[in-house]
Amino acid sequence: MTTAKAAPRVEPSDNPFLQGNFAPVPEESTLEHLPVEGTLPKALRGQLLRNGPNPTKLDDPDYHWFTGDAMLHAVAIEDGRATHYRNRWIRTPQFQEATGRAAANSGVQPLPLQGNGNVNVIGHAGRILALPEVGLPFEMTADLETVGLFDFGGRLASNMTAHPKIDGQTGELIFFGYDVGDVHLRYHVADRSGAIIHSECIDTPQPTMMHDFGVTATRVIFMDFPVVFDLDMVALGRRIPFRWRDDTGARLGVMPRRGTSAEVIWIDIPPCYVYHPMNAYDDGENIVFDVVKHEKTFVDGRIELDLAPPALERWTIDPGARRVTMEAIDPLGQEFPRVNPRFECHPHRYGYGVRTDGQQSDMVFGDLLKYDMRSGTTTTHDVGSGCAAGEGVFVPVGDGEDEGYVLAPVYDRQTGTSHIRVIDATDFAAEPIAKIMLPVRIPYGFHGNFV
Repeated sequence: MTTAKAAPRVEPSDNPFLQGNFAPVPEESTLEHLPVEGTLPKALRGQLLRNGPNPTKLDDPDYHWFTGDAMLHAVAIEDGRATHYRNRWIRTPQFQEATGRAAANSGVQPLPLQGNGNVNVIGHAGRILALPEVGLPFEMTADLETVGLFDFGGRLASNMTAHPKIDGQTGELIFFGYDVGDVHLRYHVADRSGAIIHSECIDTPQPTMMHDFGVTATRVIFMDFPVVFDLDMVALGRRIPFRWRDDTGARLGVMPRRGTSAEVIWIDIPPCYVYHPMNAYDDGENIVFDVVKHEKTFVDGRIELDLAPPALERWTIDPGARRVTMEAIDPLGQEFPRVNPRFECHPHRYGYGVRTDGQQSDMVFGDLLKYDMRSGTTTTHDVGSGCAAGEGVFVPVGDGEDEGYVLAPVYDRQTGTSHIRVIDATDFAAEPIAKIMLPVRIPYGFHGNFV
């Protein structure tokens, strides 16, 4: 076992997460009647919501991309028009301390490990929730005003993952939270009205960074991987006190969706890390689990590593035999995998992602991808030289699995601005049917949804 090291001091001018399109935008904006190139489908009605770090403090020598203040971005579409763009910081106590602008107070007390809500943003049961890595979510209005912390009417008193799953058929919200206290993992199910109807504490030997998980129509898959909480890193003042441990194994835990800790079947696999699965579904007694696999991450608490790029794989889990078969789908680097939300937790044919070279640069992301799991083909949507896409969000408009549109923010290095690209998913390689042009930049963030 190696000893934790102090974080190397990185001056802001040298910090790659403060440069290029990682750099924060300094102002909140409200822009109306956005120009559109092409034609927006009238079937698109709602808001594309995006989330990510946008730090208010720019002189921090230890700034890490995962810790920046949360900023939401919204592009509203209605009747073939892009009616407005808004961006707003989430009004946290940390934001108030940095800016002097009042924090929101919903009367809900923050948890000991309360994040700022910068990872994901979802809509469920009529609420918009901005989600942190740990802590409670923040409820937001449709205008991106911060209501405050949300605890499901007092039913949630522990951390909530930034990656809950919404069952595409039942509307249930399935989620977990990892912790560093006596209980390392808790699991919850909320019905389509937003009421928590099932909770369970899951026994694990140590606290690990469990960023995401898999959910099928009947089961859940926990990913217990070798990124482990380290008290030595706390003593060293590390912002994120988790690091890769070569002496810790990796395993998957399969449990019924209404299961108990005693029902979890743990299956050992070769050490690796998965930030984001694409989807999971039942295949008889087996489970198909499509994931983007990293060889390692958080070595010495860092995410920037010169390793093989993260690759898309299909894992077939046989819980009865306690065996996982791993098959490469695309060895080239990518991240932010998604499916049509109506097929979440259920068998999918198509999936979407973003090409990445895995290196630190202002163009770390690239083109958009579509996978046909039945034919084994990959289609690339070229976003153009000097441009880089963020996570593509599928918006269904028909019954067919790929009947709909993929919406993604695209940064243009030449202009220093962003646009929202609207792509017909059935003709993915073609030019976008519309571009919503923004006079501002949407920095590289994490996740979003169409609400």
